[in-house]
Amino acid sequence: MASITIQIPDAVATRVIDGFCDRYHYSPTLADGTPNPETKAKFVKRRVIEFIKRAVRDAEIEAAARTATDAAGTSADTDIVLT
Repeated sequence: MASITIQIPDAVATRVIDGFCDRYHYSPTLADGTPNPETKAKFVKRRVIEFIKRAVRDAEIEAAARTATDAAGTSADTDIVLT
């Protein structure tokens, strides 16, 4: 299995994690007021995974759309002969 590792220097780790959590709206408490069982670090990891999956999904959807468009265009040009 492949791995992606991001190394964050200790001197800025808290800043990076806090900034990411602020940017993507991490809350230390849930809507009902109970403590959030998901730590900030786990939140960051989950959001990075979601970002990667979304990027791959979007790229594959765009590629499939181009393929379908090209196939439909070729089919129309080949199959529809008007005189």
